[in-house]
Amino acid sequence: MKISVIKEKMRGLKKFYGKLETNFYPGMASDNQEAEIYENEKALVFIVPEPNRRRAFFAFAEETALKELLLKIPEGTITEYIHKTQKNPLEEIFTESNMEQYALYIRSTLCYCANPFTIPETGRRKLLMEMYDPSCGEYAKKDDIAELDQLTRETFDILCDDVFTIEQWEEIISRQECLCYRENGKIITFYVFRLEGKKLYSNMSLNRGPANYLYNLERRIFEEMYNKGIRIFYAWYNSKNNKALKRGNKNANNAVKSEEIIYNQVFIKK
Repeated sequence: MKISVIKEKMRGLKKFYGKLETNFYPGMASDNQEAEIYENEKALVFIVPEPNRRRAFFAFAEETALKELLLKIPEGTITEYIHKTQKNPLEEIFTESNMEQYALYIRSTLCYCANPFTIPETGRRKLLMEMYDPSCGEYAKKDDIAELDQLTRETFDILCDDVFTIEQWEEIISRQECLCYRENGKIITFYVFRLEGKKLYSNMSLNRGPANYLYNLERRIFEEMYNKGIRIFYAWYNSKNNKALKRGNKNANNAVKSEEIIYNQVFIKK
């Protein structure tokens, strides 16, 4: 069934029951995309095939109706639910539907009132600040796609991380949204980002060299965007990636105007 038809069904559920909870948002799939659908009177679940996984979306007016459908979906199917509280309000529904947590992601959205990189750092990060080279890195080229793809697949999880297709890499490179650093002709560090209106999304970073390489790339892009008037920066972090969660200038709290945290819990059908 096409997504356009499923969206009509979702609107019908909301109109009839007056409320609807969903994990499907605009832009997640095109209207012409085909999906496998499971439905009952008060809920629907549809599975969209993606390059590296089968992803389930849902919409429901009653939790028991959702559970009935989730019990039917195939083994290995991934589903996600974004929530503002640390505890997922639907976690019990997922576990009772023979699904288990696969990963938990945390999104931090920071609005700055000052450039945090201008605030002196202490400890090991003080050295990074002293070694900063704003000319470090170059924008990736089409010839780099095979190498970037291999590095990504060696490092990230194809079921829940942004492991791009070749076509997506081509688009990223054409928009100059990937900065990389080489040693002996090989990419050892890269940073993928995307400007979304007045926000900068730090999409992906990989570093197989000293810490200052990634620091250089991220700071270079941050300051370029900050000087253009961008003040809101956000990124998703795997909750198990303590190194990424702890990065940043701990002395720069006064540069932060506000911070918003949300969570994305990923489940897989057993």
